[in-house]
Amino acid sequence: MSASTSSEPHRLIAPIQQRSASSAVPRDRRVFVGVVVLTALSIGGAIISVAGGLSSTIWEAMGPTARLSIPIPMILAQLAAAWLAACQRRRLALLGSALLAVVEPICIISGFYDGGYSDPARSPLHVAYQFLFIATIAVVGVLAGLRVSSLLRRRG
Repeated sequence: MSASTSSEPHRLIAPIQQRSASSAVPRDRRVFVGVVVLTALSIGGAIISVAGGLSSTIWEAMGPTARLSIPIPMILAQLAAAWLAACQRRRLALLGSALLAVVEPICIISGFYDGGYSDPARSPLHVAYQFLFIATIAVVGVLAGLRVSSLLRRRG
């Protein structure tokens, strides 16, 4: 009786260790770095908006009427998703990456509906910065999509 009970704990531990080892994936910080760059560009865009007269304050420039930046709650959500995308736990990395892969195109498309791309108050500098900003959003979306694809190929 004692022989079977002494081997039972080993049988329980082995599957748990195998499961956790198989759910670990290599850390990939490209998506996180992309969102950090996007955050920096968003702050820069808010400063340019205030300096160029598109917004009266930084808070307004990073609010719902932002033209050259992402609203603060959205950028915080993107930073959290990017942090998840960079982690080594497959499910969390997949969740964060998938969220960003879906959200980034929505961010680009929303500019057509909120008037951000057609604001007549934009100067040529504003338009150029907006193109840079949109391109960076697209790059982050592609990086997130690549991370999702990579994680899906590593079925654990």
